[in-house]
Amino acid sequence: MRAFPLLRYLSLILPAIRLAWALFRDRRVGALIKLLPIMAVIYVVSPLDVLPDIIPVVGWVDDLIVAGGLLLLFFLLAPRGIVLEHLRGTGVRKEPEEPAADPIDGTFRYTDEDQSR
Repeated sequence: MRAFPLLRYLSLILPAIRLAWALFRDRRVGALIKLLPIMAVIYVVSPLDVLPDIIPVVGWVDDLIVAGGLLLLFFLLAPRGIVLEHLRGTGVRKEPEEPAADPIDGTFRYTDEDQSR
């Protein structure tokens, strides 16, 4: 008998939360799209639900379904390339560095500027 059937999905839930956090922090994802995870958190924390949390299991499942649906919509509406980039683990691209200037070859001669001695 399985005590907690949702525990087997824990290996999927934690990476999804990490991906959502990485996408939320990425500047290339639009501000309107970033409202979806905020709405998911507000729904889970809010006492107003479709099914009240007073009902032990059904109220919590309702929160999981709505929050999961909002996160799924967030993943689908975020630019695909950015989502794939974070899934591959490359993360946020750094700003491209300017190429180093070409070295200048030359010779020098040290002279003492105080030649009055």
